[in-house]
Amino acid sequence: MLKSLQFNGEAVVVTGSGTGIGRSTAETLAEMGATVVLVARTQSKLDEVKAAIEKAGGKAETCAADVSKEADVGKLRDFVKGRFGRCKAVVNNAGNNFIAPVTELSTEKWRELMAVDLDSIYFMCRDFIPLLLQSKNPAILNVASTFAHIGNPQMPVYCAAKGGVVSFTRQLAVDYGPKGLRVNSICPGPTLSPRVKGYFDAGKADPAGTLQKVMLGRFAQCEEIGNVAAFLVSDAATFVHGASILVDGGQTIN
Repeated sequence: MLKSLQFNGEAVVVTGSGTGIGRSTAETLAEMGATVVLVARTQSKLDEVKAAIEKAGGKAETCAADVSKEADVGKLRDFVKGRFGRCKAVVNNAGNNFIAPVTELSTEKWRELMAVDLDSIYFMCRDFIPLLLQSKNPAILNVASTFAHIGNPQMPVYCAAKGGVVSFTRQLAVDYGPKGLRVNSICPGPTLSPRVKGYFDAGKADPAGTLQKVMLGRFAQCEEIGNVAAFLVSDAATFVHGASILVDGGQTIN
């Protein structure tokens, strides 16, 4: 079991790894021996995460990119191909949110969030599948949300996009499972990421109301989600395929 959790220097790409769940996932993967390719829009954040990983004895590379843009994903693919020739896994974590009822949601904002929450995963999967198929037991993990399964007030575009992530994941699993590529999604519940903390601090969301729906009675820490994400792209999970894994403290059973 412990051997199957080791990546032995193989390259793993993690988008949105400058902060929150993405950073925690990258740090866990580095601890498990992966060479993590850190991806985010802001180079300074990537440099900070890379320094932390290397201080802990891990390996990381950085590539600043906006994965909602097709051209940036192409450049990222070329960077990984040139540096490693292949990759073991991709964790599509980059995403954003916007709180507004649908009657107050502009077309521009809808398209902006769909681009980062759903289009980016399409771009990443399309461009990286050829590199993944060069590796043994490759995997894609798409980060969705419990809101792919349940509704949430004033988050129409986020819920729609994350539902799309889960459905897209299942479809890719049908096409690429026979070729040896595993594709899964992970659906985090309420997690104290910097973005969520910002909602609470700004009074845009009620932490008490959220916690009433979580059977464990608390928020997840980012590393609790990152640990599961890292497991799912490791060789310890080689028969997990086409799944939507809920990591929600019991939110969706309530």
